[in-house]
Amino acid sequence: MPNRLMYFRKAFLRASASAMVGYIGLVPISAHAQDAAASEPQAEEQQTGGLEEITVTARKRAENLQETPVAITAMTGGMLEERQVTNVAEVAKFAPNVNISPVANISGSSASITAFIRGVGQTDFNITVDPGVGVYVDGVYVARSVGALLDMADVSSVQVLRGPQGTLFGKNTIGGAIVVNSVEPQNDFDMKLEAATGRFNRADFKGMINVPLSDTLAMRAVASYETRDGYQKRLFDGGRQGNKDSFGGRIAFKWEPTDKLTVNLSGDINIRREEMAASTLVNLFESPNLLQVVDLNGRTVVFPSSTYAWNKLQGGAGFCGADGQLAPVNDPRCATTQWITGDIDSTWSGAKNQSDFDLWGTNLTLDYDFGDINLKSISSYRDQKATIQFDFDGTPHPYLNLTNNIDLWQASQEFQLTGSVLNDRVKFVLGGYYLKEKGQDKNNLLFGFADFFSGGKIDNDSYAAYLQATIKVTDRLSITPGIRYTDETKRFDPSFQTINVDYTAPLGQAGIIPYPQGVFIAFSQCVTGQPVPLLVTDPASPLFGFPLPGGCAPAATNPGGNHTMPAVQVAAKAKEWTPAISADYKITDDILVYASYSKGFKNGGFTQRIFPAEQVAPSFRPEFVESYELGLKTELLDRRLRLNLAAFMSNYDDIQVVVSEGIAPRARNAGSGRIKGFEVEGEAAPTDWLRLTFGVGYLDAYYRSIDPLAFPVNLNSKFAFVPEWTGSASFNADVYEGDMGKLTLRGDWSYQSETFKDAVNSPQLRQPGYSVFGASASFTEKSEHFTVTAGVTNLTDERYIQGGYVDPFVAGTALATYSRPREWFLKLAYKY
Repeated sequence: MPNRLMYFRKAFLRASASAMVGYIGLVPISAHAQDAAASEPQAEEQQTGGLEEITVTARKRAENLQETPVAITAMTGGMLEERQVTNVAEVAKFAPNVNISPVANISGSSASITAFIRGVGQTDFNITVDPGVGVYVDGVYVARSVGALLDMADVSSVQVLRGPQGTLFGKNTIGGAIVVNSVEPQNDFDMKLEAATGRFNRADFKGMINVPLSDTLAMRAVASYETRDGYQKRLFDGGRQGNKDSFGGRIAFKWEPTDKLTVNLSGDINIRREEMAASTLVNLFESPNLLQVVDLNGRTVVFPSSTYAWNKLQGGAGFCGADGQLAPVNDPRCATTQWITGDIDSTWSGAKNQSDFDLWGTNLTLDYDFGDINLKSISSYRDQKATIQFDFDGTPHPYLNLTNNIDLWQASQEFQLTGSVLNDRVKFVLGGYYLKEKGQDKNNLLFGFADFFSGGKIDNDSYAAYLQATIKVTDRLSITPGIRYTDETKRFDPSFQTINVDYTAPLGQAGIIPYPQGVFIAFSQCVTGQPVPLLVTDPASPLFGFPLPGGCAPAATNPGGNHTMPAVQVAAKAKEWTPAISADYKITDDILVYASYSKGFKNGGFTQRIFPAEQVAPSFRPEFVESYELGLKTELLDRRLRLNLAAFMSNYDDIQVVVSEGIAPRARNAGSGRIKGFEVEGEAAPTDWLRLTFGVGYLDAYYRSIDPLAFPVNLNSKFAFVPEWTGSASFNADVYEGDMGKLTLRGDWSYQSETFKDAVNSPQLRQPGYSVFGASASFTEKSEHFTVTAGVTNLTDERYIQGGYVDPFVAGTALATYSRPREWFLKLAYKY
């Protein structure tokens, strides 16, 4: 085969042109994800010539992907291995209009994600705020974004469903769903081993063994350990940030005592002992005064300055200038711009370097086949703990440090009744769901002007019932209506929230301010729990808006007088109906057109970041999305080309955003918006040895009205984490197959246009459009037992912003987290 490589190059160009011509000539429309709510979608490939057929269960029954009126990107386990997808965030590269970042704003966690689908998601990782995109593992909802950065070990499929999942999913999911399914135990012995090395002293080890224990019982066990050094240097102590040190394991049993009953029992664990996520100080805003008067959308607000407090009241006192003066820039005892390194891979951070995470869970799934009716029960329990450090001053000085101590558990139960009646003319799904979630986040904050606790305890209940039916009107026309009722209660107890140290107390004891215990303690006593804030109301007084100088008696809900919120539990309730309906028509056996409407909602909650004081715990309302979609799915050229397109419009109301007000970010309902867009996904097999995939997504997301409380968000603001354009393309080519084995080359490209990483569009968090490339080569020897893979990720070393935090007034800091640099890797895999 001497001319094989040249033939490959020519065929690659011909296939690319063919795909483009097919797209221009057809212009159909892909599918949506509203009624597609799969509790455990599994995709499998069946080779029948040309492109593989992919079977999914996005509507809780096995269907051909091309015959499912759902906007879904499905990848099998083999596809994930080919694309070198190692965690759930990397799936987004191959799904149009999907953006998943492996970091969380305002957090040092290395186990979190920030996910957006079709412009809907959530940037806040706090336990009082629900994610906008649901992550499901083997049918079980992952309730928090901390811990949602799942590793892709022994996964059978991943499915990304776009749009509100209002009917079939266990937990209501407003933006879309990412569904991960593990490989079930099989009836044959199997074993796989893998070792990998690479840049930053990478050392990964994975192993899987599948053992049939009897004719009816099988066991499958998986373990993985991944480690590599951090890519960001800590100049303060010589350490690093942004490393990997994770152990994961899963053991599963599948028992089939009869041909009617299947029992799946599994347990999994994930232990991480990692460093803080890498973050870079990109700006520092120093204030010469403790209090800064700021006009906040027509309101005059006084903000304390953390940089002033460090320079004048704490470690820099006596060295960093007098009151009203800026600190000398080059004095290392001061918080100034001298600590900006100008290098995204180095930091002067001096805080404790820690991001620990522990998770264990169990899942029991019972499936009984009555014939035309099938009953499934999914019972699960998950327990997680995390200790996360975040140094958001980016200097060696300990004046802006945050520690999250998260301890949560969740238990869920779901029943699904699926079946068909009237000679399969009607196929239905009837279900009930319950989720219980309980836990706490004891959030310790060290600020320049005070040390205090934030966070609190949560106690949440979610009940739901749903019904959906697909009615076959004719052999080609089907209609699928669905309805879901959800009853949720979210409880929040902020009793943790207390001020421990008020660094303004020396000013009061010296008579400089009329508050001997400090001005912030005075605010807590005169505001928290009081029927009316006891503040100076005379506009002519220099203390206008400040606590009464004589002090205030603490309220009954403010024991000790140092609480920032009343020490009582509060609750938010929501009861919502979310309908959906779709109609699909098979124009030919290979072309499906459909239209759909769906509604989704996400409950409100409470802001846990409060300082110095609030009368009551501030809350925010539920948000809603109504989506309309047209779609077309096609298989062309004798199944050599698969092309799916979708066009949609969504009305988005009571949008939950995060804005800074006072000392910290808080969740607000910004107003209403509209999102319009389209998606193109395609796959081509111009030859038996070459596969091409491509995708394009377009979003036009904008606000139509703004709530004044969401200032500085305005009608011209861009949605956070929402690029206008996304694109991807890849090829897999078996360039050699002969007596020695098989050599496969792979290359991929992904693109995002400009985005902002926060709702207020901070210029420091503006990420221009960028492209990321990857390449690899795999050789499998003739027996197919051993495979060697070498490759490079982020081939052009593109460094793009993944998240960050900007507060010019109180914190006086701007931080950004950048992507990992270019990395090479080498893997050796053995398959029994």
